[in-house]
Amino acid sequence: MRSIHLRSEKWQESELKMDTTLTGKRFVRAMVAALFMTGASYAADSPDKGMELALKLEDVFTGVAARAFQAVVVITNKQTQVPMQGMQGMQGGQGMTPELFRRFFGQPRMDPRNHREGRQHGHQDRKSKPRPAGKGSGVVIRADGYIVTNLHVIDGASALEVKLEDGRVFDNAKDADAVRIVGIDKSTDLAVLQIGGGKLADLPVIQFADSEKVRIGQWAIAVGAPFDLDYSVTFGHVSQKGRHDTGMTTFENYIQTDASINPGNSGGPLLDIRGDMIGVNEFILTGGGMSRGSVGIGFAIASNLAKQVTDDLIEHGEVIRPFLGISMEPLDDVKKRAFGVEYGVLVKEVVKGDPADKAGVRHGDIIQKVGDKQVRTPHDLLFAILDYKVGDKIKLTIDRRGEMISKKITAKKRGTPAGTGIEIKGQQDLLDALGLVLEEVDGGVYISAVVDASPAADAQLRRGDHLLEVNRIEVRTTRDVVKALERVKNNAAIFYVDRRGEKFFVGIPLGEGK
Repeated sequence: MRSIHLRSEKWQESELKMDTTLTGKRFVRAMVAALFMTGASYAADSPDKGMELALKLEDVFTGVAARAFQAVVVITNKQTQVPMQGMQGMQGGQGMTPELFRRFFGQPRMDPRNHREGRQHGHQDRKSKPRPAGKGSGVVIRADGYIVTNLHVIDGASALEVKLEDGRVFDNAKDADAVRIVGIDKSTDLAVLQIGGGKLADLPVIQFADSEKVRIGQWAIAVGAPFDLDYSVTFGHVSQKGRHDTGMTTFENYIQTDASINPGNSGGPLLDIRGDMIGVNEFILTGGGMSRGSVGIGFAIASNLAKQVTDDLIEHGEVIRPFLGISMEPLDDVKKRAFGVEYGVLVKEVVKGDPADKAGVRHGDIIQKVGDKQVRTPHDLLFAILDYKVGDKIKLTIDRRGEMISKKITAKKRGTPAGTGIEIKGQQDLLDALGLVLEEVDGGVYISAVVDASPAADAQLRRGDHLLEVNRIEVRTTRDVVKALERVKNNAAIFYVDRRGEKFFVGIPLGEGK
């Protein structure tokens, strides 16, 4: 296996050894010049050695780009009916992404000849053959052709085309085995493909870095195909890490960067200065309106989360996550004083019959540790649990009314209830079956959690969504929601949702049960 991995020697005062060169000198020289304009500059005392150092630093960046290009792919999503306004990467095509946050892949340029041809032959001809709907990027992570990308890059595709930097093209419209979808994970917007039908063995790859070791302010290098410009590289920094609560996916752990990423960068790598992948580029923050371009705030799925998901997809075809069966909430300063604790996560509810209930966890418990990890927020607790596998014994350290106790919980697999339909026996049974945890705030009812792989998750409801109507009935309490759901027609429920000011309808099929 050939690995895209750059080893940098210890960077001493005047020495950094690399042996590859490319372009991008203007950017690096500007950055190096800024570094040496701060007073007692080494370059000022020794201009020749300063330039030598600058050129060696430049070689690091160009070397990363040259090697990364070998393992980055361009993915074309072909559809039998191309969306009229392009695809903005809004998962599921429902347009539910918050206005300021854009998940995207690029829209190919329109060829006037194709446009005239389409008009001449009519609409039916356009439907009969898959045509490019957008471009995205991907990363080869195994030498036998496994590729990680964003789910929204391949979503809705009738056919997929994957192009390598060496010119090879794999198109499953021509050969069904050329590109295979190994697995997808809606909860992180990740997907794994395999090219070559298992016959490849020596593709260059990019290794996953340990995103826990990523430092704020370190270099960040993005590679992709922005605006149909294949194999573009941009440089910047890690602006922040551990970003979450954006509402984009269920499980969020993002690295924020000012490296310019744009439509077409989706699914491509965010690299460190060694050439290892610290994240998978997913979406940007825009200025609103019709703007699609970068304003210097981009987000990449942290490499540790991406690796965990891709490993599961390759091994099992799905992501198997542990589940305890609790709903939780953060502790504000008032609650901390009232409970007499400095930190922790408050257990709001324990689902009867689930692992936490069987282990003796109670509502009102304050979980302070999962294993040896301190947890201060529900996000901390959720991701600490994800470090374990289904069937593992998970030790929780709990403050219960001032007494420190520990509980060992055997995690079970997240999933939907058994059976082909949803049988409503009571309020909690209904919400559990849908995969929803609701809370009432200021006279409204909000989603406080969505269970992975549940009907609510499949419908892409999100934590923080404000439920305005259920089955065209206005709802203000959890009980209102349950009553409205009793008026189901044709085994489907309709939710009217307000998500950060954007209002839309979401349908959830309920199967053949009551």
